[in-house]
Amino acid sequence: MISSKNFDEILTSPWSLWAISVTAALLMWFYVMESDESGYVTRRFSCPLEYESLDAQATLRNKVSEVDVEIRGLEEVLARFDYDSVSCVVDLRNLSPGKKYTQDVRVNLPPNVSLVSCTPSQVVVDLLRQVVRLMPVEVVLPQDIPDGQYLEGVEIVPKEIAIRGGEKDISKIGAIQIQPTVQELQSGKELLLPVKLSQSEPFDEEVALEPSQVRMRASLVRGLPKKKVPVNLRLSGKPSSDYELKAVVTDPSEVYLEGPASRLSQISSVETETVDISWLSADQMLVVPLKAPNVKGVSILNVKSVRLSVHLEPAKATTQFSNIPVAIRAGSGESEWAAAPSVVVVTVEGLPSRIADIRPEDVGLQAYVDLSNIFVDSAALPVRVEIASEDLKVVKIEPPTVTVSTAEGSVGR
Repeated sequence: MISSKNFDEILTSPWSLWAISVTAALLMWFYVMESDESGYVTRRFSCPLEYESLDAQATLRNKVSEVDVEIRGLEEVLARFDYDSVSCVVDLRNLSPGKKYTQDVRVNLPPNVSLVSCTPSQVVVDLLRQVVRLMPVEVVLPQDIPDGQYLEGVEIVPKEIAIRGGEKDISKIGAIQIQPTVQELQSGKELLLPVKLSQSEPFDEEVALEPSQVRMRASLVRGLPKKKVPVNLRLSGKPSSDYELKAVVTDPSEVYLEGPASRLSQISSVETETVDISWLSADQMLVVPLKAPNVKGVSILNVKSVRLSVHLEPAKATTQFSNIPVAIRAGSGESEWAAAPSVVVVTVEGLPSRIADIRPEDVGLQAYVDLSNIFVDSAALPVRVEIASEDLKVVKIEPPTVTVSTAEGSVGR
């Protein structure tokens, strides 16, 4: 048994006093810390992930849509906390499509709240090159349209839809369609219809349609369906060798066909009877009959022929004249002048029949240099060409300039 004297010695020993001091300090520290933590709580929630500064020509593949966030704050603050005030952002500035990047998630918090954790704290960003393609809107008719009725006066606004997505996904799209029902068409009202995609296989990523709906006006009317088709002109022969075919215009350029819908779908155009334009040498206007469609039960409405305007333009041919002497004109009478080179090559353009077998002397072709107002012993001057025929044109002189000089080395002596 420990005596009181021994107990006092133990309590007053240096080691005992040190142990008592350390124990007291630890108790005080735990007390203070417990006091500081009182009133603070944490909250965990999911936060939508936003992507900033995405290149207009890029789209995100397999993007992370949300992250888990844990925040800490006073209990009374978090009790009325608006979780929509927290934003989680990935910055895509200066990132190029076609590559993968690892980017930090930035958590934006209001005052009096601190971030404990964000999971994941980084995301892999896979940028794909985005393209925009315009495609026309097609109307898919319902199969249960009553016999003896057809769709007339179809108007679609807009007529084209912008498709935005990755290059690979865009290539899978075959058509843009709207599919009105018989009841909608019989109402006679303007319809607001969703746009549907006809695609060869599922998309890898999101594809956006702009707009996603179109307005349509149409009427179901009684009678045989009608279809507008272009007129194809059948020509044979060639104009005179001096002329080329510039343009052929038909009026009207389109006609309406009437017949059962299944048979109208077999026809894409109608043809004229064959017109022979051999040896034409001037513009012509002709009336040409239309050929009846070769599909039974289909006829052309109200038109039996079309006006045909044939427009010609002169054909162009060229020929070269070599060794054309260069004459000296308006030189000083007291000096002898010489040109170097003394001959040139002249290219002349005209109608093929006019150019054939032509000679320089036949058309008064002359090359010369003009020495008017020349007061030096030597000069490089442009070569000029005269031609007496108005239907011929000089298109090239080679060389375009020659050097003229005096044999005496002086001018005007």
